[in-house]
Amino acid sequence: MKMKYVKTTPRITIKIVDGDTEEILLEYTDRTWMTVGEMFQDFYVSELIKNDLPSGKKVPKNLMVLAVAEYSGQ
Repeated sequence: MKMKYVKTTPRITIKIVDGDTEEILLEYTDRTWMTVGEMFQDFYVSELIKNDLPSGKKVPKNLMVLAVAEYSGQ
């Protein structure tokens, strides 16, 4: 394998996903590796769903919290 992968940005995107349907519910961009950990705390996730989920959107029973970093092949 000669392809080398490089992160396109030092920033990380956090996605909160419905664990049953895999629908992306919320997305937070411009996080750093040092601040990603707080996004995985039970209390913090509960507050994000309570405060940021658009009105009328069904509150899911199961959630996945994903940290996403993009890499490009060179």
